[in-house]
Amino acid sequence: MPATDADRTRIEAQIALIPRLRGTGPNPFEYDQWDARTVEVLTAAFGAESDEVARYQRDVGEAGRVAGVRGNAANMTLNIHGKWGILERLERAESLLRELAAG
Repeated sequence: MPATDADRTRIEAQIALIPRLRGTGPNPFEYDQWDARTVEVLTAAFGAESDEVARYQRDVGEAGRVAGVRGNAANMTLNIHGKWGILERLERAESLLRELAAG
């Protein structure tokens, strides 16, 4: 289902928060809140079973342990650097969200 103007506005609001997240360290707690809200926005816009939500989860929300990196599972904080660190997740998220907002 295509995104509405209101959906695009909400997606763009999430994009607008990315520089602040980068600037705070990034703080894993703040990132986790942003990530949860981003999933809510995408689910509302495209549906829980949509390709868009699945792509976000695959590209950005990979949970659990990846070799040598702490993950989301079991209340573990995320690393900042590395392929599955917060900075790289934000990079992939920004690219994907811009694509989805452009529609």
